[in-house]
Amino acid sequence: MTDPVVAGVTHDSRRVRPGDLFAALPGAHLHGVTRAAEAVAAGAVAVLTDVAGAGRDAGALGVPVLVVPDPRRELGPVAAAVHGHPGRDLVLLGVTGTNGKTTTTYLIDAALRRLGRTTGLVGTVVTRVGDRSWRSAMTTPDAPDLQALLATMRREAAEVVTMECSSHALGQHRLGGLRFDVVAFTNLTREHLDHHGTMEEYFAAKARLFTPELARAGIVVVDDPWGRRLAAQARIPIVTLAGGATGAAEDADADWRVLGEPGDDAFVLSGPAGDLPLRTPLPGEHNRIDTAVAALALLRLGFPPRRVVDALEGPVAVPGRMQSLDLGPGAPTAVVDFAHTPDAVAATAGALRRRTTGRLVVTVSAGGDRDRGKRGPIGEAAVRSGAEVLVLTDDHPRTEDPAAIRADVMRGIRAACAAVRAAGGTPPLVVEVAEGRRRALDVALAAAGPTGTVAFLGLGPDRHQHIGPRGHLVPFVETDEIRAAWARISAGAAEAPAQAS
Repeated sequence: MTDPVVAGVTHDSRRVRPGDLFAALPGAHLHGVTRAAEAVAAGAVAVLTDVAGAGRDAGALGVPVLVVPDPRRELGPVAAAVHGHPGRDLVLLGVTGTNGKTTTTYLIDAALRRLGRTTGLVGTVVTRVGDRSWRSAMTTPDAPDLQALLATMRREAAEVVTMECSSHALGQHRLGGLRFDVVAFTNLTREHLDHHGTMEEYFAAKARLFTPELARAGIVVVDDPWGRRLAAQARIPIVTLAGGATGAAEDADADWRVLGEPGDDAFVLSGPAGDLPLRTPLPGEHNRIDTAVAALALLRLGFPPRRVVDALEGPVAVPGRMQSLDLGPGAPTAVVDFAHTPDAVAATAGALRRRTTGRLVVTVSAGGDRDRGKRGPIGEAAVRSGAEVLVLTDDHPRTEDPAAIRADVMRGIRAACAAVRAAGGTPPLVVEVAEGRRRALDVALAAAGPTGTVAFLGLGPDRHQHIGPRGHLVPFVETDEIRAAWARISAGAAEAPAQAS
């Protein structure tokens, strides 16, 4: 049997093209080798698998079978080799953390463009190379798709690629075959425990990015215990950043600090290179941290401080992240944000509370078929945000009963409301909307008043709701639905005087 020439790599038998290497990976229910014959029939010229796969008649496939202990771990390096190691010809920046990945990558990408670089962007919302972009299927693509994408970016003359690095991707070795020039860690809060099981496992996945196999240098925000732990154990040179969550940035043990009046967009990033006067384009302490991380990444790439400050000036639109909608005269301020963890809900709603002169209304929801343990804390965080009205609704129920999900969130809301009363405070008005999210938008907008703000949390840039069986998607674009809801409310208000007359 002669050695074949491999033109591509995939682990999906439905996507095999002639000349591909098919990776037969072990799965939760089926081993990929059960699809190997199908892949060979479609043109696969070789199969990569493990000992278990090789023992299941793989020898009868008529093509070379490569057997390794962990084929998923080898998939990235193999795909990189097939595509000519595109990562070696690009400057690679990676951002990981529970919250802030998307915003930070957008900030870095926008700054690099202002600095005259041709860029690539890989993340949750969009994938972009130069001026061409398309919606992403997942935060960090599988290794074969990622290496093929980077090869495309190289062909299209990209110089710098900024990438969101999810814990799923790190745990599944999707970044194998790459070595980032700079990586950053924003924070770690409760999320994805349905996948990782424990916070320890979740942290371990994130920490893999800060090893010499995957990165040359790093930036670590030390505002939470996980960040401080990562800073202590990182196996690459790092700089640390403090501010925001600690509430005591000036006293924090960090290389760089965010200084300034809490809540202000303008702040100072103070550290070894001096004081950099910066301004976040998005409100909130968490967005000041994201802007500071972006500045440190640019400094690490060698850009002078003055050019970094200038490059980070100006608006940056991040879909579904503190995205404001202009609904016209007499309308409340409407803000769409992807916040779907307790910390993100607290940060987003708290930032809007400081900027709202009227009533703050917050939609509260949680996803189905995911970590149930964060639902109550989401409700508690919403109560403690300072909102006057909470509208409890649905986002992605998936296969769960939406009423059961709302009940889990409501338990946290009630507990927090009781604590507020016990402390002598006034808890928010809570409205549960069981008729679906579309009706909840009407309720939230009507409750705000013209000087109020509505924080629509949970869906962010998503274009569907997952309702019912796996893969069942119901079209729902939050920004479009909010505009339609305000149009209904406005039409109703205009009709009322005519009916009265």
